[in-house]
Amino acid sequence: MLLVLLPTELLLMIESHLHARRDLNAFIRICPRFNLIFEDKLYQDCPPHMRDWIILWAAQKGLDGTIRKCLRAGSKILRRDRFKCHLKDRDAPEALNVIPRNPKSHPLTVAAEAGSLSCVKLLLKKGVNANFLDEHYETAMRQAAGNGHVDIVQLLLDWDPKAFTGAYKLRRPLKYAAARGHLRAIKALFAFLKAAHRNLTVKNAAQIILYEGLWHCEESVVRYALENGADVNDEDPQFVFRFAPDLRPEEYPLRPRIKLVQSYKMGVAIGGVLTPGWSTPTPNVLHAAMIGGDPGLIELILDQGFDIAAHAGPVLRYAVYRRDAAVISKLMKLGVTVTVTMLYDAICERDDVHCKEFIERTVEKIREELRLRRT
Repeated sequence: MLLVLLPTELLLMIESHLHARRDLNAFIRICPRFNLIFEDKLYQDCPPHMRDWIILWAAQKGLDGTIRKCLRAGSKILRRDRFKCHLKDRDAPEALNVIPRNPKSHPLTVAAEAGSLSCVKLLLKKGVNANFLDEHYETAMRQAAGNGHVDIVQLLLDWDPKAFTGAYKLRRPLKYAAARGHLRAIKALFAFLKAAHRNLTVKNAAQIILYEGLWHCEESVVRYALENGADVNDEDPQFVFRFAPDLRPEEYPLRPRIKLVQSYKMGVAIGGVLTPGWSTPTPNVLHAAMIGGDPGLIELILDQGFDIAAHAGPVLRYAVYRRDAAVISKLMKLGVTVTVTMLYDAICERDDVHCKEFIERTVEKIREELRLRRT
């Protein structure tokens, strides 16, 4: 008699004598009937750490059925993050107080990044916090928005609106989506902000994505920000706050995830509290447009009424510290009269003698290169 035609009792007897895992796996793969009979045992015999890796793999591939099998076999999925974000003040930003030595991703974050709606739904139904912060300091919302998965963004917002009403809960997703030009995801987030009272206002959200659009040359994002109230002359530093894992202004939007190190713990004061992991790029719209380097966006900013005479100082400081004569040249083409005295006065605000000597040498090199007047 063929093996596939044997009664179930005999198959169970044969299976009980298979002790090597590879033999059991080969036996189960003989036909779909064997798979239905023994697949639960296959998952139960896996070590817990292996099932955890299987869940991550299944979340990445969108295999919600595989995740269910692992859960039936006894696997546990963390529902609250180790940083206890759900217990903190809802307006508190993420803080880089701890850098895990061997950080692990969470299935919800992985599924959101991959765009697996079915896996995200399953994990939310199992009680996972919709704004779970994994050990890479990533959230499902940030990954869904940054990869343009609008259906997952909407699902997360609808599932637990209170998790995203805080002043800092949607800043990082907005920044990531804007840097990558995912306008549909941005519109979904703005619709959420407009639907009811949120601690992050629409105007502030527009100001945040304005900078990201300029830094990464996303014209559609810049125009959408201006339509929603962004002010090109607003130099409030809160709109350029950057968390350590996030993109730098000059970085490629599709760069891989970075490894967090202790030096990233340097922070800035947010709400009067020193918050580790945050930094402040230059809060100047023209400066942001020049970093991006798109001539069309520079013209757009000027057409929107940017006061170049009042706000040229930060651009000059950036140019001198970076020894970037090209930026100063761009300012001159825009009609700004630049002299050596202006360069020196723009940055020399301290009494540090060594700093002043360095600045004087740098300014002299720039003057010679651009043939500037001394006064």
